[in-house]
Amino acid sequence: MRVRRWTRTTIPYYLSVSPFFVMFAVFGIFPLFVAGYLSLHRWDGLAPMRYVGFDQFTRLADDPEFWHALLTTLEIFAMSQVPLAVAALSAAFLLSNQRLRLRGLYQTIYFLPQVTSIVVIAIVFASIFGNNYGLINRTLGWLHLPTLDWMTSTWGVNTVIALMIIWRGFGYLVLFFMAGMAAIPPELYEAADLDGARPARQLWSITLPMMRPTIVFAMLTGIVGGMQVFTEPQVLVGSLGTNSPGVTMMLLQYDYIGQNPVAGAETDLGYASAIGWAVFVVVALASLASWAATRATSEKEPN
Repeated sequence: MRVRRWTRTTIPYYLSVSPFFVMFAVFGIFPLFVAGYLSLHRWDGLAPMRYVGFDQFTRLADDPEFWHALLTTLEIFAMSQVPLAVAALSAAFLLSNQRLRLRGLYQTIYFLPQVTSIVVIAIVFASIFGNNYGLINRTLGWLHLPTLDWMTSTWGVNTVIALMIIWRGFGYLVLFFMAGMAAIPPELYEAADLDGARPARQLWSITLPMMRPTIVFAMLTGIVGGMQVFTEPQVLVGSLGTNSPGVTMMLLQYDYIGQNPVAGAETDLGYASAIGWAVFVVVALASLASWAATRATSEKEPN
């Protein structure tokens, strides 16, 4: 009787959340097993699979193209995510000021790039940073200053991609941080004002400690997204070769899937799966390192 009552009261709740777990199993867990199986084979998608064991991972470790893509990914991540987080947090703190006029207008303007097509953004940035007819190089030419190789040099392409990521993600992160700041009790700031604390001191002593969970979540999602950057380089430099500037790990995987014949990469779904597992390991290690560093910092702070 008790089992029947438990079944009658609990099964509807499990059924109500079951679609999420079914979808996660089909589109999240199952592809991991498929990718693991493919990484042990060499397959172009048409001919029969050929089992090669762990040769794909050995090839990955000795492949200069992969290490070039990994270094490019890390450079773009460092150039985009760190300045993005600092700028967004500072802007969110300024916009949270209740005395600021037209705050809603600023929020709308900041968020507009988030809903803008990435293709349009790439066209705009290519027009600004073009080598021959870009706005910046034309301006430098008018000023009789040397022009810069934005779209052909490694540092130039990585800088443009990082600026695209910053410009597009700035508004979303500002609103995200503002939502976290809204949960801070205003009495803390009122007491700080009475004690004569300046805005910078309030940011360091009140806002940052109270927003630690929000900052950690934003940092972890930034690592996951930053290490898997694909759209920006694919739209901007996707037609170049695998050793070209701006080729990230995800773009290299895309090339070996066979979606970019101009890149010169031979289609190999097994090697593409091995690259995917390498991306997973890099993201997991970076997330664990970030979480451990944040936890160690919080433990050192006095209670």
